[in-house]
Amino acid sequence: MLRPMLKLILQDVTPETVEELRRRAEPKGRTVEAEARALLEAALGLSRGRALRAARGLRESLAGQTFSDSAELIRAARER
Repeated sequence: MLRPMLKLILQDVTPETVEELRRRAEPKGRTVEAEARALLEAALGLSRGRALRAARGLRESLAGQTFSDSAELIRAARER
């Protein structure tokens, strides 16, 4: 189920802060809003990069292991 996106309004942001966001956003092809969102997500540990690193780590930790077919496990559970 998709969660609705919410809006966040920041008040009393200095022009210098907005300009710094714009300066950071521009080389990445992002809007000021997208840059602010990326910074918040990174600060909270929700960044895409962190999620990808965690997924890679999990994939590496499971590498070489053999797993049973999940359909067989489901069938066995239904028969109980």
